[in-house]
Amino acid sequence: MRIDNSLQRRVFATFGAFTLLLCLIYTAICALAAYVIEDQLLDNLLADEASHIARQYRASGELPSPRLPYIRLYSDSNPAPADIRSALPAGADRAEWFSDTDRHFHLRRLHLDDRTSPILAAEVSRLLTVSHQAGGLLWLVFFALLATSAMALWAAYRISSRTIAPVIALAGEVESQQTGGAPLSLSATGTHDEIGFLARTLETTFNQLKLALQRESEFTRDASHELRTAISITRNTLALSRQRELSQREKNELHNTVEGMEHTVSALLALARAESIERQPLELRPLLEERILAQHRRIAEMQFRVRLDLADQYRTCGNRHLAALLIDNLLNNAMRHAAHPELHIYAAGETLVFENPVAETFDTDRSFLPRQKGKQSDGLGQGLFLVRRILAALEWDSSVDCADGFFRCVIKPANSTV
Repeated sequence: MRIDNSLQRRVFATFGAFTLLLCLIYTAICALAAYVIEDQLLDNLLADEASHIARQYRASGELPSPRLPYIRLYSDSNPAPADIRSALPAGADRAEWFSDTDRHFHLRRLHLDDRTSPILAAEVSRLLTVSHQAGGLLWLVFFALLATSAMALWAAYRISSRTIAPVIALAGEVESQQTGGAPLSLSATGTHDEIGFLARTLETTFNQLKLALQRESEFTRDASHELRTAISITRNTLALSRQRELSQREKNELHNTVEGMEHTVSALLALARAESIERQPLELRPLLEERILAQHRRIAEMQFRVRLDLADQYRTCGNRHLAALLIDNLLNNAMRHAAHPELHIYAAGETLVFENPVAETFDTDRSFLPRQKGKQSDGLGQGLFLVRRILAALEWDSSVDCADGFFRCVIKPANSTV
């Protein structure tokens, strides 16, 4: 199966890119949090010192010296350097300042009273732990990013594989199915999720389409098989009508032939469309006599003997048109393939038997398969295959036997009574 744009690759790329982006975002957040915590810690130290100076000033009225060696207090008596005053202009209460000598200051203006506003300056360069360890932390963050990225990509691959695997398996099973093969059976139909629902829907739809194509193909062969003789009779009769006026008997035969073609097409369409076959009580002997008489000219020309041993009370349940089509095919099969021109139709208990002599035995298991015919046959090999499908539509049981020089088709009609 060649797929130019794999769904699994797209899911992996999307999920992997998303997880990598999350890794980068959280790495940046961690680095930012380290700098913020460091800056807040230094600001808390300066705030604590400012509170101490304010308490001492209120208690003694004099400015005390800072307790920490890296903190300086600048007042009117001890003016701050110009660069510190410029870093904390009038009106500003706090600021950060980086000097040209890589020194870092935290500045805060104290409002002790209306006349006294000293500046507290903390030189915190040696306290910048995060900045001093930036190189090592960078490598730590880099390797942590690599490790988490590798884990994220592995997780993305595993998740995408497990998520898309049922879809890939489903696509492979559908692709491996042949148009004329067995019905599609998907392994995911038993799962109770979206994949199972999709598999069941695909299986049902695919099998219905396959069955529709099969019925269309069978209808084409059936129509060719069933209508050839009727069309030939109609064509010959119409050819005679150009030379002379048709007799009433010929007109009746033409009418019956056209009517039979109409019934045949209706029956074949019912089979092809898998329609519900209308069933009704059916007396088989009158129907058998009718179908035998419908072919009396051909029977007479071939001097074919049909012996009918069936009680008048032999009744069953079925569709008349399909049953007539079934009888026609069995009669045609006997007239085409019987070793001697004779056919015996009789009842054996509740079964109906069509028996004709054959020159040699053959494999009866293959006789009902499509396009199976004898070496001397000029047909399409469709007759007995159509017989089997009609029997299935009528829901009649059947079996075939070829022994002792006779071919027998044994039919068990539904709800038959004698």
